[in-house]
Amino acid sequence: MLEVKNLHKSFDKNEVLRGVDFKVEKGEVIAVLGSSGSGKTTLLRCISFLEKSDQGEIIFDDFRKEITKVTNKEIRGLRMKMGFVFQGYHLFRNKTALENVMIGQTVARKIPSTEAKATALQMLEKVGMLNRANYYPDQLSGGQQQRVAIARAMATNPEVILFDEPTSALDPELTGEVLDVMKKLAKEGTTMVVVTHEMGFAQEVANHVVYMEGGIVVEEGTSKEIFTNPKDERTRRFLRRTLSDYDYSI
Repeated sequence: MLEVKNLHKSFDKNEVLRGVDFKVEKGEVIAVLGSSGSGKTTLLRCISFLEKSDQGEIIFDDFRKEITKVTNKEIRGLRMKMGFVFQGYHLFRNKTALENVMIGQTVARKIPSTEAKATALQMLEKVGMLNRANYYPDQLSGGQQQRVAIARAMATNPEVILFDEPTSALDPELTGEVLDVMKKLAKEGTTMVVVTHEMGFAQEVANHVVYMEGGIVVEEGTSKEIFTNPKDERTRRFLRRTLSDYDYSI
């Protein structure tokens, strides 16, 4: 469904992505793991054209093109197929939860406000935020704001939702309520790519796990393969650091 090949991205002389190949199939939940600075967030931002790649190829359904040659019109079309949930929520502070969920529909897609409102209310109900529809972001907890952000991403009915460390700014209690929403989406067959440090979520929910280090994909496989029998020593070293009960067989 969505694929990038030989993706490169540098910031000045710092090469952050070094020839990454990455593929997402419809209905998959992919967890992208790795230490800070491994290139995970940059990968998502290049896929969604929030960052301009230096080299690579993108394939999305029947669209295939050198990523540096994609036109602005084509970028808008590709973005219509994607939802993005940011680490820092990125809600409009002067708009209510309902208005935040509506805006992507009314502005980017020119959907009539009555239709957009009905969809937004459905999405807010889905993430357990219908009773906060008329609250402003400053009146909501971090977890509630992130659930509104997820509702906003869902409201445009994207083919894939990209999550950039959606719980890293939250305390453990609020993390749980956001992960519960994401687990629900996974059970419904939502295609998701999740950059995360939540190892439990990756083990329980992800169909496929990708481990990145130093701007490359070191290893990938099913959740069971990565967490019980990783092949690469770099993956094993990462899991030893992040999982106190980590155990694997060789």
